[in-house]
Amino acid sequence: MDINSILENQIQTHDSTTGQQEMVAVRFRRRYRLCQVLTIIGVLFLLALGSINLISNARFLGILLLGCAFVGLINLYILKRSGNVERAATVLSGILCFLSISLLITGGKDNTGMLWIYPIMAINLFINRFWPAVVIFSFFTIASLLLLFTPLSFLLMTSYSLVEAIRFVLTMLALNVICLAALYSEEQAYRTIIQLHADDVRQMAFFDTLTGLPNRWNFKNNLQRLISRAKKDKNRIGLLYIDLDNFKQVNDQFGHEAGDRLLLEFSERLWEVIRPSDQLFKPNKDSLARLAGDEFVVILPDMKKPQDASKAAERILRVFDNGFDVDGVSHNVYASIGIAVYPDDAVEPATLLQHADAAMYDAKNNGRNCYRFFTKDIAMALQQRQKIEKGLRMALSESQFSLVYMPIFDCKDNAIVAVEALLRCQNEELKGIGPDDFIPVAESTGLIKEIDLWVIDNALNALTQLQSSCAFEGKMCINVSGVELNNENFPSQVKALLMKNNVSPERVELEITETAFVAGDMTCLETLKALNELGVSLALDDFGTGYTAFSQLIHYPANCLKIDRSFVNDLFSASKSRSKMVMIIQNLAKLYGLRVIAEGVETEAQLAYLKSLGCDWAQGYYLSCPLPWHELLNQITVNVKERE
Repeated sequence: MDINSILENQIQTHDSTTGQQEMVAVRFRRRYRLCQVLTIIGVLFLLALGSINLISNARFLGILLLGCAFVGLINLYILKRSGNVERAATVLSGILCFLSISLLITGGKDNTGMLWIYPIMAINLFINRFWPAVVIFSFFTIASLLLLFTPLSFLLMTSYSLVEAIRFVLTMLALNVICLAALYSEEQAYRTIIQLHADDVRQMAFFDTLTGLPNRWNFKNNLQRLISRAKKDKNRIGLLYIDLDNFKQVNDQFGHEAGDRLLLEFSERLWEVIRPSDQLFKPNKDSLARLAGDEFVVILPDMKKPQDASKAAERILRVFDNGFDVDGVSHNVYASIGIAVYPDDAVEPATLLQHADAAMYDAKNNGRNCYRFFTKDIAMALQQRQKIEKGLRMALSESQFSLVYMPIFDCKDNAIVAVEALLRCQNEELKGIGPDDFIPVAESTGLIKEIDLWVIDNALNALTQLQSSCAFEGKMCINVSGVELNNENFPSQVKALLMKNNVSPERVELEITETAFVAGDMTCLETLKALNELGVSLALDDFGTGYTAFSQLIHYPANCLKIDRSFVNDLFSASKSRSKMVMIIQNLAKLYGLRVIAEGVETEAQLAYLKSLGCDWAQGYYLSCPLPWHELLNQITVNVKERE
């Protein structure tokens, strides 16, 4: 058994941190090597001295020394096999104690035994920890005093003068005290280092490393404790869930160091606005926590009425008046705050946090830079969200997703030039709930990444079948979530699926909604460039509904603009600004050399007008509704024959 295997058996990792494990391992190795080396050296000396004594006819002492050497060899073998250092040290201490007393009794060769006792006892103490060493020291001291100064001296096989006996005892006492002092200092240093490690580990385990605020784990414990006390005292507790809006832009535009400084500055200002001088609340540092990223929570204990929480929320929002200044730079950052109250909204800590989180999302959906209390409407929305999440997870595990296909037509000759794959779900939990409702939930839960890959894989597989069965030469248009723009692995995943289905990238167009784009987001741009380098074309879906400045189009590697159906529907609206939007987008696309697809074409007049503007492609219920697979095959076949 090697020493690494021994360490695995000796060190109980579940009770130690990594740093403490390393310290225990170092100490273990030291004692292991010390016992091993000292035993080997001792055995060699004992064998040599024992043999010399036998040759010199000092048979008793020779046999005694050889016996100790034999026991030492056995102990060394057991140590090597088991790695039990404590047992090996105990056996070795016993051998050394026995040898020391034997030398004191026999006097050794030419009465020099006393001289050998000093190093033997020093070694005996140093292979042990402090308190076992104290026991050994006490035992040997008492034994020496009894043998030298009491009637038990008749056991001695040699004689010592009173001066020699006193000198030996005093010298031994001085040597042993020095050894014990060294051992004690080592023990104290070890305990101090362990305590420092424990303090560091506790800090890392329960507090955020950047802000020093309690982390999520610590917060949950604090909230549970405060709720238990509030239940006993029949008090209310307010919970504010704070999310910083536009924080990602700070990281993207100024770097993560600037983002960290902003978070640190906000945590300090947050404490200032709810400091203990507050007349409504008496919070302490445990009342604040950073849950993750740009998410913070504030616990307001001992509230008189739920509305009191709004005063703290208003003070927090005022922190962002006129921008948030950090290092001389004013950032366009503000906060959305959700408020839940114990016991009005929930009695369990996890549920209270969940309700505050839901209220925060409601604040985001209502313009941001505001606060919202948890309400029955939010509760119903949260229940619906949980239902959708459950349905999505079940649909993924039980293969309950499917695709339908919307043909896209060339405005010049009505040829089907592309097919858009649309996701559908057959799970009972999602009955009556469409993609517009379940996709946002999938995005917020992270399920969208798995769903996107499923859609791409199945859409590419459908494209290969269209190419082989209908000689289809058009594109497969696939919607992907804006979440993927911040997924560095997404381009490589798309590449792998293209290779798996043996599809040429030029036949694939990925549609990403314009609202997913954030100006200056470098991660987003890098992902788009990587996709463009694969050879797939990129379309900005629902164009005109987001916040993309027209001048920014030159920076996006887009190939196509998809005009949102709302603008097509308003082609003949009384509102001139709405009716002219399609023409503006069409002219813009020509300027940048982009293809234009009009969505939501539902009348002949709309199609005729789009053709007159020079729109490239069109799709909508006037041309074709979304089709299941077998109807799509028939539609494409008929379309090809009509063109022939």
